[in-house]
Parts: sequence; structure tokens; C-alpha cells
Amino acid sequence: MDAGVDPAFTRETVQALRSALSLEYFDPTVAAGASEALQKLLAEGRYQKVPTIEALARILTEDLYAITKDKHLRVSPVVEALPSPVMTIAKDDTPREVLARRTNFGIQRIEILSGNVGYLNLTAFYRPNEAREVIASAMAALRHTDALILDLRENGGGSTETMALLASYFYEAQGLPLFEVFPRPPAKVAKFMTEATPLPDRNERRPTYVLVSGNTWSGGEGLAFILQDRHRAEVIGGITAGAGNQARPHLLNARFEVTIPNGSVRTAIRNQSWEGIGVIPDVSAAPSDALRIAHARALQKLLKNTPNGIWQDALRKYLASLAKQMD
Repeated sequence: MDAGVDPAFTRETVQALRSALSLEYFDPTVAAGASEALQKLLAEGRYQKVPTIEALARILTEDLYAITKDKHLRVSPVVEALPSPVMTIAKDDTPREVLARRTNFGIQRIEILSGNVGYLNLTAFYRPNEAREVIASAMAALRHTDALILDLRENGGGSTETMALLASYFYEAQGLPLFEVFPRPPAKVAKFMTEATPLPDRNERRPTYVLVSGNTWSGGEGLAFILQDRHRAEVIGGITAGAGNQARPHLLNARFEVTIPNGSVRTAIRNQSWEGIGVIPDVSAAPSDALRIAHARALQKLLKNTPNGIWQDALRKYLASLAKQMD
């Protein structure tokens, strides 16, 4: 048994969790119900013989989900930083900064597919001050494409502000309402709109396709939902995770932290969230097939608007070649 998991420590952790929920969770009624349920489970001995820190975190997370059905509400062990020569040399770099740089701030792949169809793979939304430049560079590189595929199949979410920033590239209107985040009362509702400043590569006429899967979470779902909200893009793939609430981490003690949702999202058109439901694709497909399907649909769309001639013949060839790969 982990030396850190004793009855007194377990009680301290559960009480700290109850307190954090009561103070931070966006819905006070749900928070009160979850707190009461955790106290009951603690009194019944649910957490009495949990062998490790990791097991306790997992069981608490499972219980919280059973009570609230909120996928963002998670308890995690605190990872202890161990001293090492590498960390000493790189003492000016925080782990976040290193990770952000090594993942290119979420931009994993930019490509021009056959038929002048752009492809952008984005796995995370870093903060605007971190990601703005790389997003601008990516959109500039795709500036001259006739259609665009946005791959969010492995997007785990991140900054709400950056998600709104990227959405701004798909609408030419400045200050267009996108969604609102409703925090715990009496805090004010936060309104998110398209960028009020010029973005050189805004384009709301280009056919756009968004790829999603069960591994698309949070802000990744949000971008797909928002573009679908105004029929700006066609969403292709599998139903997403259904983790729609805005959340942030809180330290419970030296061994645990909890991620607590502090706001619920409502989009501008449907006045809905994807929380607990997920984004329902316009075209249902196995995630592994979604890119080929989106590429084919983009080529078909371009063909309809291309006059007879050399380029139309080329598009037909590209489409025929893609069809063979899909057989």
C-alpha cells in the first residue's frame, strides 16, 4: 500500500475536494449534490482500502462522473518534479514551454492535397500569446487553397480564447457572436466573438471540412460545433467526447489536484452545448476514413464550380484516384 494513502490523508483529500467543488463548480446545485454524495461514500468506507495515490485519483474521478456526468471533472495525482542534470541545464524553461514548443503549439501538419485542397492538423489550443503567431503562419500557408480540411480528430482542447481566434479565420465579419460561457453566479457571462481586429487570411467562402472522432475533446469539439452552428463547415467522422464545460485545475494538497468546470458554454445560433452529447457529424464515418471522405467531398464540390477545361479534367483525375484508394 502507498505510504501516503492512510485514512487520515484520504479524509483530508475528500474534504478538500468537497470544499473545492462547493467554491468553484459552475452549478452550485450540482456542486452541493456531489459534495453530499462524496461525504456519504467516505462514511461508507468507499475509499478506506485504496492501495495507491493513482487508484484513489481514478476512483474519485469515476465517482464524480457517476454523480455529475461531467467529463471535465477529474482528480489527478500531482507529479513530483525530480531533480536532474537536464532540468538544471534547462532551468529557465517550464515544462509547459517545452511541451508547447515541441508540439509546435498544437499545429502538427500543414499540407496541400491533390486538387489544391488544404489540410491542417491541430491537436491542441495553446494560449493566444503562445499560439497566435503559429496559427497565423499556418493560415497564411493555406491562403491560396480552394478548399480546406481541418483535422481535429486528436484535438484535446485548451484555451477558449484561442479556439475563438481560430474560428475567426472562417468568418469575415469582425465581432460576430460565437458563444458565451456562463460561470458560477454572480460572476458575469463571458461573450466570445470573432476577432475585432483584421486578420489577413480570413475566408468565409472557401469550402471547409472538419474531421472529428471520440478523441476530439473540449475546445476541439467547440470549434467543430461552432463552425457547424452557422453551417460554415461540414463535420465528418465519429461523435466527439461530449466534454463541453470550461474548466481549470485546483491543487487539493501535496498529492492531488482536481480539474473543476467553472463555466458552461452556449453557442450563438443553437444556444446549446456539446456537453454530454458530443458533436454529431454531418457525415458519419470511421475516423480512419474521415480524411479520404473529406478530400473526396471537397473535390466533388470544387468540380461543380469549375468550368470545362484542363483544371476540371485534373480534378476528375484526382477524384478517380482517390476513389480507387477508398475501394
